[in-house]
Amino acid sequence: MMRAESPSMSSGVTSSSSRPDPSPDTASGPALTLGASTQELPGRVMDAEGWILIERTGQVLAFNTQATLHFGIPAPTRVEHGRLPGCEWVRADGTPLPPHESPLGRALAGEQVDSSVWEVLRPDGTRAFLRGTAVPVKGGDGQVAAALLRTHGVESLPAPLLDASRLLAEAGALLGEAVDAEGQLEPLLKLLVPALGEGALLILKPPGEPVRVVASLHVDEGRHGLLRELLGRYPPDPSMPGGLPEVFVSGAVGRLCIMSEEHVAAIAQDADHARLMREVGPHGCLSVPLGARGSILGALMLLRSNVLHAFDADEERFLSELAHRTALYLENARLLREAREAVRQRDEFLGIASHELKTPLTPLSLKVQLLQKQVVVLAREGKPVPTERVAETLDVVQRQVRRLSRLVDNLLDVSRITAGRLRLELEELDLASVAAEILYRFAPAAAQHGTELELDAPVPVVGRWDRLRLEQVVTNLVSNALKYGAGHPVVLRVEGQGTLARLTVKDHGIGIAPEDLARIFERFERAVSDRHYGGLGLGLYITRQIVEAFGGKVSATSAPGQGSTFILELPRGDIPEEWLDAHAAPGPTSEREPDFDPDPDPGPG
Repeated sequence: MMRAESPSMSSGVTSSSSRPDPSPDTASGPALTLGASTQELPGRVMDAEGWILIERTGQVLAFNTQATLHFGIPAPTRVEHGRLPGCEWVRADGTPLPPHESPLGRALAGEQVDSSVWEVLRPDGTRAFLRGTAVPVKGGDGQVAAALLRTHGVESLPAPLLDASRLLAEAGALLGEAVDAEGQLEPLLKLLVPALGEGALLILKPPGEPVRVVASLHVDEGRHGLLRELLGRYPPDPSMPGGLPEVFVSGAVGRLCIMSEEHVAAIAQDADHARLMREVGPHGCLSVPLGARGSILGALMLLRSNVLHAFDADEERFLSELAHRTALYLENARLLREAREAVRQRDEFLGIASHELKTPLTPLSLKVQLLQKQVVVLAREGKPVPTERVAETLDVVQRQVRRLSRLVDNLLDVSRITAGRLRLELEELDLASVAAEILYRFAPAAAQHGTELELDAPVPVVGRWDRLRLEQVVTNLVSNALKYGAGHPVVLRVEGQGTLARLTVKDHGIGIAPEDLARIFERFERAVSDRHYGGLGLGLYITRQIVEAFGGKVSATSAPGQGSTFILELPRGDIPEEWLDAHAAPGPTSEREPDFDPDPDPGPG
């Protein structure tokens, strides 16, 4: 015999043995024995109320139709581990309740659970709030033999997407006020956590750049710390399973369970990686692309620690819209940075160009003025102008005009490169012969600097290149070595390495700091102050662009005070057709004469 307060019911009652529904008129009293028919359960409850009678062994003794609707389950027959079929009792954060903490477990333990709100994860992935009670039912021996669950109403989980407009408006305000693009993204995640999930990640991967996790958030501080450690030590790999390949490659939305045993086995790089993933624990993950103007910049990932709580279509649409707006913000921020950088470079260039263009004009003007005064004085005295004075002045004029011409040529080259109009006329050339000719032309300038020029080129190294541009590249490298390694030997070595031609230019000058090695090949960049070394800072930039047009590469190794070595590698065959197609726009070829000035300032640098 077990007893409980009499539930009342009106219809829809079913026993686990499919007995017919009882009529309210068959109620016989408040007592109920395990051996009695479930039809003896008294009726007279409200139509909206549901109830289930569950034996301690897990056998479902009776239930009504309303209960199955509340819990979203078919006709139940057994309860396993304190859970109705396909259902999960969950906490507010979505994590499962242990069986002994659930209303059913507490009732079977003898506790009467008064009217309260239960959060239940249904088999279809939706969450419901049920107001109900759980009553222990005692047998004839006075021990709890069963539990009676009564639910008095159901309310679907309030959909966060009902506030989508508000969340998007708040996101727009955050992004609109942001100064530092990436630094403003973590507050953005607070709009998602915990409203839509327990955690969120924002991952950036602009084209050609590595993956970076720029913001992360989790409701559980312990898990958040583990998550940050995991992402810091093992950054996401777009080529591995995990929702990222679909996002980065095709731009498709990814849905999967991450940190599960299957996921750990698929991507763990080592035992420590697997340990961290297991400690973070399984999470359902919805990944949407950060797409803007035809490019995928990264991914926005929403995490749920309850892997059974599926993401619905509305949540996907909302997250996709938020990701799109975030991507536009990041893209606009990038364009703004580039515009500001372009203005900065323009202003810097105008200052440098004004100085560099004025530098040769000053001695030119002084020499011409001096000659003019001498001509006037000598004319008054009736004397001829000495030929050597005229020749000296003309020599200065010629050198300064050549210097101006080189500066203008560099500016024109930058313009052609930017516009994609750098044309190449290929012919068969010997790189060793070109290097020897350039050194011959630089010999007077090197002698003035006290610099010894050496060439190590034991055999011809033949390939198909543009003569004018190849000479320009070698000239820039030798000029650079003379400028920054004056007074020390400069050594050129030419060798063939299979399908590649290799030229190294080594000086023993001031050297370059490691942090400056990459930027010296950019526009208007130098590794040293322009107060000590002139030039527009374009020589190495133009060199790199020409070398890449040949399908090759140029690099540098150096250390401060130990000189520098520039390494040029060129393919010896034809130029790739795709490059020629990309640079086939009509435009004039360079009219620069390979005329090099043996003055103490050997080149543009």
